[in-house]
Amino acid sequence: MFDLLLRFRTTALLGVYLLAAAALVLSGRRGVGPEVGVVGAATFQAMTGTQAAAHAATASVAGAWDRYLDLVAVGDENRRLRAELDRLRDEHTRLLGVMQENARLRAMVGFGEAHPQLELLPARVVAKDVSPFFRVLSVRLLVRDPRVHPGLPVVASSGVVGHVSAVVGTSAEVTLAVDPRSSIDVVVQHNRARGVVQGLGHADDYRARIAYLLRREEVALGDVVVTSGMGGRFPPDLVVGRIAAIREASHGLFQEVQVEPSVDFARLEEVFVILDDGAP
Repeated sequence: MFDLLLRFRTTALLGVYLLAAAALVLSGRRGVGPEVGVVGAATFQAMTGTQAAAHAATASVAGAWDRYLDLVAVGDENRRLRAELDRLRDEHTRLLGVMQENARLRAMVGFGEAHPQLELLPARVVAKDVSPFFRVLSVRLLVRDPRVHPGLPVVASSGVVGHVSAVVGTSAEVTLAVDPRSSIDVVVQHNRARGVVQGLGHADDYRARIAYLLRREEVALGDVVVTSGMGGRFPPDLVVGRIAAIREASHGLFQEVQVEPSVDFARLEEVFVILDDGAP
């Protein structure tokens, strides 16, 4: 019997509720007073308790539904804010790229204004060879010019890049100044001590050395090294780099000096081919 009541407890409770409601209605017709009796009073109290419980349950469900709607609204707002944040990040990245490009272009224009005697043809770096033994760049000329040929010097706003080693249409290969196969006649700016910059072929940096720099020449760390203009390839006084290491040999005629290039080859994006080498 007990199992049967548990199984149909919902139906039974509903029946009791309906009977109590009917009793309350009948009692209400006669007026609620002393004549209602014990059963009527009990029924009225039961109905009051049931209504209170039903109201509480309804309010709880309504509150839960309102909280659910609030959570849905918060989720929609979070998604909107994330999308707006992504848009702002993309816009910031684009503007940063534009600012950096403008800075590079201003530097290139400044280089041209500082060397009005040179005829410069702009080009954009499109590929790099990472081998330490073959330091080369591939560039695309912004204007096709039949005067471009192997041997022409290539520079950036910060200094010497190298020289053209091959040309096909608007594409050119540039051998860097720090390539072991390259040799650039240079002088130390402050005292005009002369030597030849040659690439060291290091795998982890772009350093070069100054060959044939006499031991008697006084040079110091940080001294600026520039092109001498000798040899007819590079015009004079273009910055090549700064002295980064000095080792005085115990014998022989020459010092062992390393140069840190002025050009950041790892970040190089635009260059100039010098059509007029400016040689006297």
